Amino acid sequence: MNHTMAVKLLGVRGTLPVHGPEFALFGGGTSSVLVRAGGATIVLDAGTGLSSRAWNAFYPEKACSLLITHAHVDHLMGFPVFSPLFDPACACDVYLRTREGHTAREQIEALMAPPLWPIRTATLGDHVRFHDVPKTFSVGAVRVDTLESRHPGGSTLYKLSLDGVSLVYATDYEPESYAPADFCAFAAGCSLLLLDAQYTPEEYARTRGFGHSTIPRSAAIARSCGAQRTIFIHHDPSRTDPQLLALEEAVRREDPRISFGRAGEEVTL
Repeated sequence: MNHTMAVKLLGVRGTLPVHGPEFALFGGGTSSVLVRAGGATIVLDAGTGLSSRAWNAFYPEKACSLLITHAHVDHLMGFPVFSPLFDPACACDVYLRTREGHTAREQIEALMAPPLWPIRTATLGDHVRFHDVPKTFSVGAVRVDTLESRHPGGSTLYKLSLDGVSLVYATDYEPESYAPADFCAFAAGCSLLLLDAQYTPEEYARTRGFGHSTIPRSAAIARSCGAQRTIFIHHDPSRTDPQLLALEEAVRREDPRISFGRAGEEVTL
């Protein structure tokens, strides 16, 4: 198999960033993933993980595309300080689905505007282009397919495909109460599945409707869709490294193809 995708997890935490020695192994930055494929540089979500210095290792080209799942703040907090947005020599395409009548730019402007932020999107320049999210589109040679998630306010699931290799990014997804045939068809046989698994079943009893999956449910879905490898993401912000390691060990006893994502982790497909 040709290696066609380099994937780096920058932020795997859900809801809000955390810090401290008890979170050092898995990291405290919120959702962001970098992908190099077919000469394109793609960013999945713009959480606080995006401010990581690791971005510099992925930035040889003067172009990037940001594919944002939705405008909840934990997925946007890194956007206002993302350095390529302020580099006129870097072409930046930002994809975010229009929701409740608000365009991509308008949703981000809700964050990048006084009194929440001093710099507005209008200052970014013409090199930053905002797009609605089509069902299918291309970023260079990479095909991008999308599926709407079950999440309050909506969220977009992304599938990146190139030369027989595919990555599915499925965060902020709550499949507990229905048979996810649509998702299993979408992710069928993917090379790498990055899948929301924020809660334990006990926690889900009080978080139903928050828009996130449980660890056992996500493990069952990963097996159903035939993912070659699955990495759980969007870890609960209260979950410490020892707790995540214990949960991971229990899952891997059942299926060694599943692991829990760590900030800085790299996967080559």
